Amino acid sequence: MIEATEKQLGLLWHTLGLCAERSDRRSITRNHFLTSPGYDDSNNLDVLVAAGLMTCGKAPAFCPEDEVVYRATDEGKQFALDKLPPPPPPAKRTKFDAYLDECECYDGFAHFLGINMPQYQQRGEWSAREYRMVRYPRGSAYRQYRRHYDFARWSPYETLEVLGEWAPTLKEAKASYKAALKEHRAKPKSRPTTSIASTPSAPAAHSHR
Repeated sequence: MIEATEKQLGLLWHTLGLCAERSDRRSITRNHFLTSPGYDDSNNLDVLVAAGLMTCGKAPAFCPEDEVVYRATDEGKQFALDKLPPPPPPAKRTKFDAYLDECECYDGFAHFLGINMPQYQQRGEWSAREYRMVRYPRGSAYRQYRRHYDFARWSPYETLEVLGEWAPTLKEAKASYKAALKEHRAKPKSRPTTSIASTPSAPAAHSHR
């Protein structure tokens, strides 16, 4: 009965494009192994040649003159396939895998997960521009998943769930929102969440385009 060491079997699998650890490489896709005489790989492949599992011949003309090419025989192909262990179980699917299957239907991974993402608002002109970060209640007509590119399109009459303070930079606005969010989460769960409306005193900022 023909036997092969783990090293020799690995070389035979590599020659045929097989891989015991991958379920998508369980069929023969090629048949060649290029190396030079005297190396460990060639010494092991010569053992397979002697066993009738491989042949050894001259390498193509574009290869260095001292190289040789090994190919599996029909017997060697069947031997390699027979020695493959059972395929590994499929990898556990994650929520991100499921998102990739239908990502064109969503505005991002957060949308797929149903996460209520905050958004920026903007008011004022270049000389005195201010920003704040807010979060709309679920079901709000103003709620969007993509970040606003025109931050000025908002109304002072929108109902908000969490809102930070107006700040001169986006970084400061984000820090203020985080503090407001922490306070919002600290509210007792038994108490119903009351929506917070934008302050009427804040001047309505509309698109100037």
